[in-house]
Amino acid sequence: MTVLAALAAGGAPVPIRSAFAAQVEVNLARAKAVLPAAAALELERAVAAARERGLPTAPLVDKALEGAAKGVPAERILAVVRQLSDELGRARELVAGAGDVTPADITAVADALRRGVPEDAVRSLRADAAGDEPIALAAHTLADLLDRGVPVDVAIEVLGAWRSHGARPDELRELPAAVERLIREGVLPAQAAEAVASAVRAGRGPGSAAGPPAAPGARGKGKGIGPPDKPPLPPGAPPPGKGKGNGNPKKPGGG
Repeated sequence: MTVLAALAAGGAPVPIRSAFAAQVEVNLARAKAVLPAAAALELERAVAAARERGLPTAPLVDKALEGAAKGVPAERILAVVRQLSDELGRARELVAGAGDVTPADITAVADALRRGVPEDAVRSLRADAAGDEPIALAAHTLADLLDRGVPVDVAIEVLGAWRSHGARPDELRELPAAVERLIREGVLPAQAAEAVASAVRAGRGPGSAAGPPAAPGARGKGKGIGPPDKPPLPPGAPPPGKGKGNGNPKKPGGG
């Protein structure tokens, strides 16, 4: 009955939540077991404080467990955990009010901030998001676009094009790959992102995006194509290569 009530309310089944919470507690106990007593107590307090603030605690415990497994000094582990807790708190403030914010949303936004996504960009994502939009995936995609050299305003434009044409999560995953393909073809990151945005708006999908046309005179400059076309030589002109260093032509009437 409890499970059915949770499903009817739109929430996740209680056993799944309980199992996840239980795993976090198991990992916390594992991390505390390998830390000095004082450090273990500080870790427990940090996790409890994060829980009271409504922050996801699994990232904190996982980070502590990772550091302990690598033999990182306890002081350093605690410093990293506190810093991560602050980042999660900031991420939660940025996405507050964006529908039903999940721990995964908060964690993804914190990771995006760590990867260099400006806070204003996150606010823009939140303000323009629909009620059921995957904020976590959108933040991750924005960070991926920035990693590829796309300017922030152009990256926001790409996500705006995605929203204007259905906001499908599967298409959102394709955006960075489509931009990267054009960049590998020699298109500048900003132009590549704009081409992808145009393709999405037109309903053709990110994979159909093409770069701008080649500049005049660029024909033949691709790999393995050969030198560019040249105009024909006028009648009586010496063949190419008869310039400096190849000898002088005879003058009329000379010996």
